[in-house]
Amino acid sequence: MSGDSHMHATMKVGHGSAVVTPEPGLQMAGFLGERLAEGVHDDLMAKALYLGTGFESGMLLIELDTLDVDRAFVDEVRLGISREVGISPESCLVAATHTHSGPWGLAHGAVPGATDVSEDFNGPLFNRTVRGCVAAAVAAYRDAHEASAMWGRVPLLEPVCGNRRVQRQERGEMAVLELRGDHGALVEYNLDCHPTVLHEENRLYSADFPGVVARVLPEAVPGVEAVMFLNGAAGDMSTRFYRRGSGFSEVERIGGVVAKSLAEGLGTLRELQVSVVERARDVPLHLKLKDFPSHQELGAALTEARKKLDRAVADHVPNLRPLQSAVEGLTFAVGATERMRALSSIESRLSLARCGNLLVAGIPGELFSSLGAAIRSAFPGYAVLVVGYCGDYVGYIPDAEAYLEGGYEASATFVAQGEGEHVRDAAIDGLHSLLV
Repeated sequence: MSGDSHMHATMKVGHGSAVVTPEPGLQMAGFLGERLAEGVHDDLMAKALYLGTGFESGMLLIELDTLDVDRAFVDEVRLGISREVGISPESCLVAATHTHSGPWGLAHGAVPGATDVSEDFNGPLFNRTVRGCVAAAVAAYRDAHEASAMWGRVPLLEPVCGNRRVQRQERGEMAVLELRGDHGALVEYNLDCHPTVLHEENRLYSADFPGVVARVLPEAVPGVEAVMFLNGAAGDMSTRFYRRGSGFSEVERIGGVVAKSLAEGLGTLRELQVSVVERARDVPLHLKLKDFPSHQELGAALTEARKKLDRAVADHVPNLRPLQSAVEGLTFAVGATERMRALSSIESRLSLARCGNLLVAGIPGELFSSLGAAIRSAFPGYAVLVVGYCGDYVGYIPDAEAYLEGGYEASATFVAQGEGEHVRDAAIDGLHSLLV
């Protein structure tokens, strides 16, 4: 790890959680069309991790089983936490796991940057979910106790996720932070992956495969008390080419593979040096909008995409998901384009934090994996968590190459070519500023 000149300290760690599952009957997020929840398969959770050295106020990482979190939601959670325990807003990083089996209605705006309140906004759901996040964070803060920190990258024992734009043979790996104290161990894993085994046919609330990991790992490894999933640079990463179905049996299989990979990998982690340095800051982002095609052009492209999908169905093509995604992306673009024409740019932010040799880059959207890898590789002497869907939501953040290749993400993104690299560079520069 880094040769940090600051004096070493003991890590303070705390964990808290709260159930945030709403009542059935709400519109579910993540897919087009009406999709009302009919029940609960597994509870949606808000989980929080407190990290500190005892010399400063520390930081909180909060994960929420929902599709995304926008700035208004995060600000309300931060305000509640600050009122309760006094931690500065910038030191509270709030991220979504991006399950597509949670409720719709947390976002204020219909599109990123919009000032008008969306007709889909659900005030009671918003308030109840904020309270759950605050309760989890306060519990984590009050649970703070001494713990050792271990860190490393753990390979998946078999491929269950990877780049969803190009099929490759890849097993993948995840960053893992293990915090072990008198209360047992907390395992936090940072994996670049859309947790979307379940598709639009599902009508039950679920955390998808991360919910299985959270249940199975404590059963498999003595002393593990809690598990947290922090999604990473998942804009082009998913289970698409690796899942064998889209039901709960496949959720169990993939969750089991991830849990087993973690169980076998924990013994390979190395000690994370903790120095008396705690810093956090929000970095403003001014993102240029892409040039949106005309409504007529989008309509023609959507018609052609639907024809390709229909032909593939008639020809019994085994993997329809890329073609379905193209239709979904264009359908989304048709609905969003007119709203976006009223905006000149998107104002958002990065959520950055440091605790000793641990660096956290909170990204407000679906960052492509190449950009996340570049952020991590810029700090070879540090443990780096690149956390997607964090602090705000601006949609897909592709790399420049994706715009040339086209596809769902390039159709659905709001930001111009080159803005992904802008986000990457701003994250790297912002994290460097925390090292001074």
